[in-house]
Amino acid sequence: MLKRVRKWLVFVHVAVSVGWMGAGAANVVLAMTAGYTAPGDVQRVGYLLIERIDTFVVIPAAFASLVSGVVLCLISPWGLTRYWWVLVKLVLTVAVIGYSTFGLGVWVESSIRAGVAGIESPVAGQLAYGAMLNIVAFLFMTWLSVTKPWGKTPWTVTPPRRVPASA
Repeated sequence: MLKRVRKWLVFVHVAVSVGWMGAGAANVVLAMTAGYTAPGDVQRVGYLLIERIDTFVVIPAAFASLVSGVVLCLISPWGLTRYWWVLVKLVLTVAVIGYSTFGLGVWVESSIRAGVAGIESPVAGQLAYGAMLNIVAFLFMTWLSVTKPWGKTPWTVTPPRRVPASA
């Protein structure tokens, strides 16, 4: 039963993580298009679409990825702090969520205001290249999941060896 639950959680984790990465890629295209287009409807709509994608896809997928990954680690032999690749993925996931909230999210709002005012966004480049940085982080996390590098952390508790009883 636990194996079936774990397989289902792996599926959920991969699906929401891929969705998060895909939505992030869409935001890169929209941010580049809006950022390098003269002020007008295309720019304004591009920034509004980024906000919609963030609200309805990126934010739910980011938190679903975080929660499903943590639950998966807790019910599997990988654990949260036993292996470097798992720990790095956890830290990167939290970092990307924080960066997206306090960096990209603020820049999206600023860009929407600029688009409504009919002026160029003062943070267009930061938004576009910041969104690309998220894609780099997603790809790195994917690589970590596939290769599982670096071995165990120093916090790994290994069970004591059983010494055979003498006769």
